[in-house]
Amino acid sequence: MTCLPRLCLLGLMLLAGPVLPQTAETPSPERRAEMPENPQGRLDHILRRGTLIVGVKDDYPPMGYRDPSNGGIVGFEPDMARAIAARLGVALDLVPVTSNNRLGRVNQGQIDLVIATMGDTAERRGQAGLIQPNYYASGVALYGRSDHPYTDWGQLRGRPVCLVQGAYFNRILDDTYLVSAQYYPSSRDALLALRQDACVGWAFDDVALVSLAAEEADANFTVKLPSILATPWAIAVAQGEETADWGLFLSDLMAEWHAQGKFLELQDKWGLLPNPYLTTAQEIWARSGEDGFYCARDPGTGDYTATCVTTDVLRTGAPPVDVPAWAEAIQNATGWDLSVLFDAYDRTRLTRGLGMTLALSLCAILGALLIGITLGLINAGLSQAALLGRLFRAPVLAIITLARMTPPILQLYIVFFGLGGLMSNAGHVTPGAFVTAALIFSFYAGATNAVLITHGLQQERAAHPELDLIHALPKALIRSYDGLVSTCVNIVKAAGMASAIALTELIATVNLIITEGGNASVLMNGLLVLYFLFVMSVLWLFQRVRRVLLRAPASRSTVQGLSE
Repeated sequence: MTCLPRLCLLGLMLLAGPVLPQTAETPSPERRAEMPENPQGRLDHILRRGTLIVGVKDDYPPMGYRDPSNGGIVGFEPDMARAIAARLGVALDLVPVTSNNRLGRVNQGQIDLVIATMGDTAERRGQAGLIQPNYYASGVALYGRSDHPYTDWGQLRGRPVCLVQGAYFNRILDDTYLVSAQYYPSSRDALLALRQDACVGWAFDDVALVSLAAEEADANFTVKLPSILATPWAIAVAQGEETADWGLFLSDLMAEWHAQGKFLELQDKWGLLPNPYLTTAQEIWARSGEDGFYCARDPGTGDYTATCVTTDVLRTGAPPVDVPAWAEAIQNATGWDLSVLFDAYDRTRLTRGLGMTLALSLCAILGALLIGITLGLINAGLSQAALLGRLFRAPVLAIITLARMTPPILQLYIVFFGLGGLMSNAGHVTPGAFVTAALIFSFYAGATNAVLITHGLQQERAAHPELDLIHALPKALIRSYDGLVSTCVNIVKAAGMASAIALTELIATVNLIITEGGNASVLMNGLLVLYFLFVMSVLWLFQRVRRVLLRAPASRSTVQGLSE
C-alpha cells in the first residue's frame, strides 16, 4: 500500500474500522442514500430555499482553493459540495470559511454544511453535529527551510512555529511539544510569515503541505519531520442536526460514496497521493453478505454499527479540571462554566493575552500622542511659513493623510508581510510583530491627533498672537481634548487586529480557547467586562491629565477666554 509521506499508515487504517472476515463471493447490493418522504428541519429548509450553502476552504489546495483562471473555488471538497447539491436537486453557494469561524457559522445558520478539512476531535463533537462516517484523514507535518537542523519534533521546544488559528493540533503542539506558537488567521498568512523567517516552520495538515511542496518545487523549503497526530476528517452540520433528517441523509451519503469509491475517484482527480484510510473505508462500506451490508444501521437505535465508525477520537482541548465549590455553585445556578479559570494552561494564555493587549494599547496611546504633537507642531509651524516652508509642509501632509486614510489592518499586512519580507530577503533585521503593531497603531491614531492639534494651535495663535507654538500647545491640547480621547480609546478597540500578524492579544486568545471547546458565553462576557474596565481606566487617566493642564498657569487665561 502506498503511503502518504511521513504518515503513520497503521494509525489511519485503525481509524477506518474493523478488519472484516473473508466470505464467499456474493452479488454486492448497491448502497444508496435515500431522501425521506417528508423531510423536516434543515433539509426541508434547504429544499424550499432551492440553494445549498456550504462552507469550504479557499486557501488549501487541492482540497479547496481559488482557480487562478476565474477566481472560483475548486478542489476535492467543493466537488463533494457540488455532488450533494446535485443529489438534492438544488443550486449551490460556496462560502469561504476559516478554521476559526466554520463551526460558528454553521451553528448560527449562516451555512448549511461545513466541508472544510476539519479534523474529527472530541471537542468538536460537542460543538457541532459531526457526521459519520468520516471522509478523509491526515496528520500534522512541518514545512520549513530545507537547511534547518531539526530532525525531531522535540527539538522545536521554545522555537517559534507558525500555526493557523482553529487547527485541532494547536494546543497539543503548544502545551505538549512546548513550541512557541505564532497564530495566524489563515494559511496564506502563516506561509508569508514563514517566508520572512518569523518562525522556523509552519505546522499544518500534511496533505496540504505535501501538495504545497510539490506545487512550488522551491528547493529552499520542504516538508520536514515525520507526521504526527493522525486524525480523520468530518463534515459538520449545526448541533442537533446530525440526528435529524439532514444529518442522517448526509451520513448515508458518505457511506454510499465510500462504498462506490467516489472518494478514491476524487483523490485521483485532484492528484492526491494514495490515502490508506480511503482504501480501507471503501472495502469496509462496500462489504456485504447474505444478510446485507456489514456496516448497516441498527434497527433499534438507527445508528451505524459501532465498529464501522470512528468512536475513539483525539482529545485536543483542556482536560477536565477540578473547580472550587463556589464556581460549581455558580455553574449550577447560571450555567456559567468557569473551569477555564482553573485550567493552568488556559489561565496562562488569558493572562498573557491580557498583558499583550494592555502593553500594546498603552504603547500605541503614548506613541499616538507623541506623533500627534510632533506632526501637529510641524504642520502648524510650516502652515504660517513662507513659500519654501509650505513646500516642506507637503510631505508632512502626505504622511498624515496616508496614515489616516489607510485602514490599519492593511498597514499591518503591508509593513509586516510586505516590507518585512523584502527586508528579510535582503538580509536586514526585521521588526517584530509587537513593534510593527505598536508603530502602525501609533501612526494611524497619531495622524488624526496631528490634525486635531494643528487646528487647536491655529485657533490659539489666532486668539493669542503673542504665544509661540510651544507655549500655545497646552491650550491647544485642551481645545482638542475630546477628539484626542476618542482617538486613543479607538486604539484600544483596534488592538484586536494585531492578531493578523500573530500577536495573541486578548481577543485572539479568547477566540482560540473557544475553538478548543471553551465556554463561549463566559469568555465573551468576561472579555466585554475587561474591555469596559480598560476603556474606563483610559478615560480616567485622560481626565487626570486634563486636570493637570487646567491647573497650569498658562492655561487659566485660555479657559477664561473660552468661557467668555
